[in-house]
Amino acid sequence: MTKKIVSNTCFAIASKDGRVLEVADFNAESGALVQLWADAGADSQRWVAVEVAEGIYKLENKLSGKVLDVIASGTENGAWVHQWDYLGKDNQLWELVPAKRGYYKIKSRLSGKVLDIVDMNSENGAHVQIWEDVDGDNQLWKLVEQKAPKKAPAKKAAAPKAEKKPAAAKTAKKAGGKSVAEKAAEVLDGLKKAAAPAKKAAAKKAAPAPKAAEEKTVAAVARKAAQKAEPKAEAKPAAKAAPKK
Repeated sequence: MTKKIVSNTCFAIASKDGRVLEVADFNAESGALVQLWADAGADSQRWVAVEVAEGIYKLENKLSGKVLDVIASGTENGAWVHQWDYLGKDNQLWELVPAKRGYYKIKSRLSGKVLDIVDMNSENGAHVQIWEDVDGDNQLWKLVEQKAPKKAPAKKAAAPKAEKKPAAAKTAKKAGGKSVAEKAAEVLDGLKKAAAPAKKAAAKKAAPAPKAAEEKTVAAVARKAAQKAEPKAEAKPAAKAAPKK
């Protein structure tokens, strides 16, 4: 279903086989020919329909700003089209007439003839002309609206994250595949193991001292017990001294 063309809408003007109307060779000069080519998305292949009167449009090339124009204000079948500076003349104005299956006919306001592919050429570079309306497929055009890409919303700047200090174990440099902390733990463990035999040796040397003291204590107890068991000698009266003569 066709609908009224909104002024200042940008289109690709496509033939039934998908090729689009373009200004040849990206030429921005007045007089550059208009032809058909595979759609490459170039500005030379885009046209802005600007309504200048009710249902009457100028077709302005997006690359050059110039308009679709019938050469030498031609009105005869076979007059070619090119681009030219806009002068407001009828050979630069077009009526966009709805046709079957969503297509349009592009009719010259000056002659009433329609835009037509020369010799129904299906190759890139085919030229375009005006011709009387015979309702041919080479006179049907699809107006494919080109919408401006939507701008992505601006992203809010994320607050800077506080820098995390790496743990000591993670930042320790590796030596032989092990961290400095692991290496230090191994050295400390080795020192503990080396110190253990020395402690045992010292303990053995110190052990005899308590035994000697113990023997002395046992001997003293035995002597005391023997003394108690031995009977005391009975005390004899002391002999009186003989009288002197």
